Amino acid sequence: MCPVCKHPLETTIKKRHKTLGVFVPVWGPDACRNPDCPDHLEEPERNSPQDH
Repeated sequence: MCPVCKHPLETTIKKRHKTLGVFVPVWGPDACRNPDCPDHLEEPERNSPQDH
């Protein structure tokens, strides 16, 4: 739930860490997608490297 507007949030992979030789995802809440919320993001951040 968004702490500002109480709209439900989706979960996404925030980062990965290595455990016993295997990369394990760390899940966390996504940005608020409610357009009426003050914390709303137009374009969510992408943590993946860009192709050059």
